[in-house]
Amino acid sequence: MAVTIYRDDIPGGQVISEDYAKASKDVYGNPKKVYTSAQAMADDLIASSGYRATKDKPKVSTSTQATTTNTSGGTKLTQAARDRIKKSAKIKFGNLLTDSMVDMYVTAYVDSGNDADEAIAVVRQSPEYQNIYAGNLNEDKATVKYTEAEYSQNIEAFGRKLEAIGVKADFMLTAERKKQLTENLVSPDEFGTRVNAVYTNILNSIPQVKEFYMRSFGRTLTDEEIIASAIDPKVGEGIISGTIASTDVISANITRAKIGAEALLAGTDITADVADQLLKMGLSVDKARRGFQQVRALQQQAAAQGRAVMSVQDIIEGTELGQMEEMRAVQNIIRQTESKSAAVIGAQTAQTGAVTGLVEQ
Repeated sequence: MAVTIYRDDIPGGQVISEDYAKASKDVYGNPKKVYTSAQAMADDLIASSGYRATKDKPKVSTSTQATTTNTSGGTKLTQAARDRIKKSAKIKFGNLLTDSMVDMYVTAYVDSGNDADEAIAVVRQSPEYQNIYAGNLNEDKATVKYTEAEYSQNIEAFGRKLEAIGVKADFMLTAERKKQLTENLVSPDEFGTRVNAVYTNILNSIPQVKEFYMRSFGRTLTDEEIIASAIDPKVGEGIISGTIASTDVISANITRAKIGAEALLAGTDITADVADQLLKMGLSVDKARRGFQQVRALQQQAAAQGRAVMSVQDIIEGTELGQMEEMRAVQNIIRQTESKSAAVIGAQTAQTGAVTGLVEQ
């Protein structure tokens, strides 16, 4: 009687006589195991190797060294494989995914047998997701209003609309506001229209609004603070109470431009990169105004003294930001100028003949 058998040496199966199958021996003279199907053979091989077919069966990867196996029979990713999954997740789900959410995704992805949908479903249940992607989960707590990539694009677009009118996006786009915009399905274009309407309406009234705040609260508001207050009245309350500072509200782009403008007004110039570096070091518009007014005089004095002329950035760092090396260089210029002035005054006073000149030390 002919039968089809499956063995580890003929995994594709072979039709042979039943008597011959039973008589087959391995290289050690032991009877070979005969299986009735390829699946039965696979299950037995998996069991004998220490893997559970239901969970711990190692995943097959087309890339080399994608996985390694640990002694308990589980699957452990190499760092290269983990990095590939992370990169894929960020491309697919947008740049709002935090590192901790990406790690959560990778773990769920592997545990689910490389199922991206199941992995992101796990991430969506985390409190961090519900804070970062505020309002995106539907009432069923499973489906979403926007894909994570779409949500990220929307938030970035909202931010650009705010930055365009000089208001800091990170400050205005709170989790609560993102939730409101998302739950109400407000598009970036619609949001931009609303913001521009507020901006246009308030722009013509800014002088009167400034006068009102000064008269009522003794505080002069910037244009950007007034616009932010018009968008969100709570911001105005925080500004007056002192819980919100001007630097919290005003866009870095606007501040950077104002720092550059102060340089031009003082008769000097800086690049956008220099303005950005000074801003990050803590330079305010008021300090910039004061510092830039000293730049040309200090540079001229240094040249007259035969010193290397300091850059605009170095002078500002020394006079307004307290950088020690630059501060000492500025002080040396000032001291020599003061010493020379004192010498001139002393020489003029001594023209009676008591002193014919002074020697600087």
